[in-house]
Amino acid sequence: MLLPDTDGVPTNRPQWNPPPHLEARFSRRRSRRSGTHSPGQTILTASNLATTRRQTLLEARKSLLRARAQHVDKVRRSRADSHEAVSERLLALQASMHAAEESRDAILKKIAASCSTEVAKAKRTAVEMRKKREREANALRESFEERMVEAQRRRDQVLRERGRKRKERGSSAGSKGRENMAAEVKKAGKKEEEDRAVRRIQRAWRGARDRRIVADFMALGLTIESVRDADFMDVSTRFQNEDVIRATSKLLTRCGLLEGIEGVEGAVEKCCRTFLSAYLILGHPGEVLSNDGEKEKALITRSKDLLIAFESFLSSPLFPPPDALYNAWSEFSTAFDTWKSRDSEIFIQTMVAQYAELDLIWQKVKDDTTGGVAEDFKEGIRENQLLLLVRIRRLAGDRTRDLIRTAVKESRRTRLPRKEKRDTKPREVPLSNTTTVSTTPAVGTSAPPPTSPQVPPAPAQHVEPRVGFDSVAGGDDGLVSNRQIIHELSLDKDFRLQPRKRSRLEQMVEDTAKAAFWATMREDIAEGKLEKWIPALAETVRSKLLRLLDPKGSFHRAVAESMDIDLIAQQCHNGSYDHEKLLSYVLDLLPKICSPARDEDVKALIEDQGDYISRLQKLLDVLETMQLDHANFLLMISAPQVIPEAIPYERRLFTADLEAGRTSLDKTRAWLLTAKQQLPPNSSAKNIHTHAFLNLLFGLSPLSPDEIPETFHLDHQRLRDTRDTLRSVILGGAIVLTVKTLLRRDVRGSWKELKSCVAALLKSPSSSTVEIATGVQQFIEETTATPVNTLDAVRMAVTRILERGTVDPVVRVVCNRVRGFVKERLLASNSQDKVRLASTAGETLTGWGVGEWIGEVAGTVERVGRWIEVDKGVSGGFYNGILEG
Repeated sequence: MLLPDTDGVPTNRPQWNPPPHLEARFSRRRSRRSGTHSPGQTILTASNLATTRRQTLLEARKSLLRARAQHVDKVRRSRADSHEAVSERLLALQASMHAAEESRDAILKKIAASCSTEVAKAKRTAVEMRKKREREANALRESFEERMVEAQRRRDQVLRERGRKRKERGSSAGSKGRENMAAEVKKAGKKEEEDRAVRRIQRAWRGARDRRIVADFMALGLTIESVRDADFMDVSTRFQNEDVIRATSKLLTRCGLLEGIEGVEGAVEKCCRTFLSAYLILGHPGEVLSNDGEKEKALITRSKDLLIAFESFLSSPLFPPPDALYNAWSEFSTAFDTWKSRDSEIFIQTMVAQYAELDLIWQKVKDDTTGGVAEDFKEGIRENQLLLLVRIRRLAGDRTRDLIRTAVKESRRTRLPRKEKRDTKPREVPLSNTTTVSTTPAVGTSAPPPTSPQVPPAPAQHVEPRVGFDSVAGGDDGLVSNRQIIHELSLDKDFRLQPRKRSRLEQMVEDTAKAAFWATMREDIAEGKLEKWIPALAETVRSKLLRLLDPKGSFHRAVAESMDIDLIAQQCHNGSYDHEKLLSYVLDLLPKICSPARDEDVKALIEDQGDYISRLQKLLDVLETMQLDHANFLLMISAPQVIPEAIPYERRLFTADLEAGRTSLDKTRAWLLTAKQQLPPNSSAKNIHTHAFLNLLFGLSPLSPDEIPETFHLDHQRLRDTRDTLRSVILGGAIVLTVKTLLRRDVRGSWKELKSCVAALLKSPSSSTVEIATGVQQFIEETTATPVNTLDAVRMAVTRILERGTVDPVVRVVCNRVRGFVKERLLASNSQDKVRLASTAGETLTGWGVGEWIGEVAGTVERVGRWIEVDKGVSGGFYNGILEG
């Protein structure tokens, strides 16, 4: 096909530029065709083409890397900017939250101030309206009197004119009328003179009465200077005098400050006491005000304004007084009520706690008929409870009964020993001649079968050395000796045996050993090795049952005859043993001899459908529990005969140990002589003994066995527990007191939630100083709106208290106060002093800022008091010999 010639024909098609490699190829072809080159033309060879292509690739790669580097730098800058923006936003958010908090506080303060201002304004408006109505009534009465006088004057004038006209007529009738008119005029004038005289007399009498009222109050000599110079207690007692109250009430009533409350019972006396409190607030602010907050400062200012206005009025007593006195009284009353509403709740809580403490004392001594203890305490407790009841009712009103009932119920529930609600008396009980104390230690023992494998030994751990002699500490099997039981009964007549508490490691080892023991038994029985296990287990069950039964009873004979161990061994050897027969016999016997409290456990065991080994394991557990009930029952019926002889019994045994050389008094002598050196030279033996006793109980570091005297060989664990309790009270009280101070809360106010948190953290053995401080900080942060810097201050303060211990001034003050309080309670010699100190315990501890720990301190005082009595009865002779030697 022939294409038309396009030369010279214009076209709109774009010119096509081939790629470089095609252009080079076309150039080579044209050069070969032409055979000649121009001087300036470059010959494109393969090497030149490769170089050009490499440079192109390198430029493209550089451009790509440059673009990537720019992108990375851009991303990095954007991320840096984003982090800075987030930080700035966080700072801005914190600043806004802080500003919002400050704004909220300012708004709340403004609202409170506006409310108080509105209340004062309302009271001031009411007073002004009353005065206005009085002025209007007086003006109306005066205008009415003036109109009456003017009417009488006109009447007299009319009568005189009428008489004159009649006189001019000269009639006899007119003469008589004039005489009557003259008599009436004379009578009216006399009446007017009498009225004026009455008004003058009344004015003079009112003035004399007002002067007498002012003079009676001025005779009291009440000024800010006189109150400041006098003793606080003397002034408080004087303000309760009836003459002072009567003179003050008359003056305030005449001034109109008590208007409207004259008919309310006790209201006048209350207002008078409120008014007189202004003198106490300015004269003795430290004794009246326990804090230095905004409300206290406002109350001091209002008191000053009131007394300035009042003394200004007394300088020129004119009635009615100026409006400044009414306004000052209204503002002072508002500020006083606001301040008192907060303190009254603290007083109510303190007095309710004191009432509950007295009730606890009575509950513990009411059954003690020896020596008339109950009668000695009864009168003192009743009198103090009546006084507290009157004071609580005065402040709490109708809430008194509910508050007291709740506090008494709670204190009895938490601090009185819990009695077993279920009946733990065994149905099959021993005879009276077999109920001796010597049977109690054997109860609860359960030796493993003689052919059972040995329990693997526990891992090596630190074992504290025994003190004095080993025979009193019980064996390694964890049983309690007779000596220990009698010692516990002397301290607590309601003492009962409890399962031994094991540590986590001991419990783990015991569970592992038991699991291995029963697993081995199950494997051997499955293989037919009955002789290895069944006779020993039957002997164990038989011995436990016989130990629960009266040797002279029918059940004892039936069990001894029915469970023939030799016969069971022969049956196992011959392969004819029937384990269901033995279990059925024992399970039929248990409901007849167990206590009612164990009926549910026995019923569950009877209804158990597990295998033989698991049922046998549960049977042994139930028998252990029944043995414990049996031992406690024997202990209960033996206690009345044992307790009176407990102290002489312990004294004889300790003397025998001294004579045999099993113990000594070296640590006891050093303990007493150290306490004697810490007291004045002429201190009594009782004071030295109490001081030495408290040296063992008060301390923040653990008590080592070398520091415990030999006379406390039965009380090592009790010493550690009591020392830990007092350590928690001291450190916890110092922490709570410091937190209240940092948060600007009233130290007397109760904060039970914080106390519970601190007590739990201190009680946990795994809590470190950092964890305790962090826990307190988190509690404050979750329960209160507290700034960040205050939270940091709380954490650092708690850390300082825990690390420095008694070196810290707050801990040292709390420790000295609590120790002095406990020592004063322990040295009380009679029931009156004990009741008095117990009734003021709550007020004393609350004033020190540790009111949350009243229960712990009171319980410790009670236990330590009985402990000291027993220790003195057992070892008092040895102590006196050491102190006199």
